[in-house]
Amino acid sequence: MQEQIMIKNSVIILLVGGLALSACATKRYGRMQPLSEVEKQNYTCREIAIEISKVESFQKQITDGTKTNTKSIAGVIGDLGIGNTQEKHAARRTANDRLKELQALNAGKNCAA
Repeated sequence: MQEQIMIKNSVIILLVGGLALSACATKRYGRMQPLSEVEKQNYTCREIAIEISKVESFQKQITDGTKTNTKSIAGVIGDLGIGNTQEKHAARRTANDRLKELQALNAGKNCAA
């Protein structure tokens, strides 16, 4: 009887510990901020091009970050990969939003493509 209780407690501790560790395994991609009014007013065509390049680089990092590694595996074990998927989509959404703003600003300032 005592052994069964110890085994049960050990299993519970392992499960809770595994879930806690897998929560730390969710990848973090970061976020891109929308353009501020100051940026919209003051960016030159050159600065807009640089910012577009930064967004494209960020998008590439997201794509490269989705490749399978130990964090991906741990994240899938812990939350079926839902956390990683949500994080990736949120990062992509902010990057796409900023890119659209920059492209509109680029067109509005009649910058060369």
